[in-house]
This record gives sequence, C-alpha cells and structure tokens, in this order.
Amino acid sequence: MVEYRFIELAKQGNSKSIATLLNGTLHPQGINAKVSAVNGWLHILLESEELPERSYIVDIVRHQLIELAPESIKRVKLLIKRYSDDYATWGQEFDLKLNSSSSLIWHNFDDNQQYRFDSKSKINSIKNRSWNHLKMSKITLGIVVVILFMAVAVFISKMSVKRSPQTINSFTYSSK
Repeated sequence: MVEYRFIELAKQGNSKSIATLLNGTLHPQGINAKVSAVNGWLHILLESEELPERSYIVDIVRHQLIELAPESIKRVKLLIKRYSDDYATWGQEFDLKLNSSSSLIWHNFDDNQQYRFDSKSKINSIKNRSWNHLKMSKITLGIVVVILFMAVAVFISKMSVKRSPQTINSFTYSSK
C-alpha cells in the first residue's frame, strides 16, 4: 500500500518520490540523483565518481520517466557531474510528452559555460533573502537606537527643567 502511494506521488510530479525511484535504479551503478520540479520542468542532477556513458544513462532516465509519466512534468533537464566537480560536465533536455524517438537536445559544457543544478539558485535566493533580512534588522536597530537616544535626551531635559525651580528657590532663600 505504501509503495502504491509512493508511485502515485511520483506520477503527480512529486520530486522526492521521483528521485527515490530513479535512485533505486541508479544507486547500484554508483550514481545519485537529485530532483526538483519547477514550472513543468523536472531538473535532475546525476552525480557519481566517474561520468557514466551518456546515451546509456539518458536512455535509462528517459525510459523510467516516460513509463512513470508524471502529470505536471512536460520537460526534463538532466545534468551530469562528478562528485568532485562544482559544475555539470554535460546535460540533456527532453520532452516527456513526445514519444521515445523524439529528438533530444544535447548540451556539452565547457569552462565558459558552467551550469549549476537548480537548487543552487534556490540557495542563492535564500542567501539574498537572508542578506535583506540582515540589512532590515540593522536599519531597525538603528531606528530603535535613535528613538532611545531621543527618549534619554527628553528625559534629561525634563529632569533639568524640574531642578531649575529648586535652584532658583535656593538662590532666593540664600540672598535674603
């Protein structure tokens, strides 16, 4: 029953379920799949110690996804990299709605074109939001400090006004 629910989630486009299914096939070959789904695209990053043979691995992934036929996924972007590399070595895009003999878009990446997996942009987005929160916290702290400074200044001036009549009265008593 759990396996059926799991497959149903994958068919609905659940990226974690799709990653688990892919990893079931790829882990024995030393390949790890990370998956994210964004706006009808399925982004898959395959990582391994050594680069797998390109057409073989694309056929495996593509066949499994066409068989699964996730509802919300129309296109797939597949990136391959070594664990030790920061960037993908090669990539592939393909349409899930076309038959298995449809044309594929191949990408070879060189040093001038460095592609990262989509989760990096999410991390950068989170970092940017954190940076904005930090700036806003500093601005808020500055405003609070200014308000406290003004409150202390008002308090001191009120205290000096209260003491002024006593000082004047002490002068009048001593002069008599």
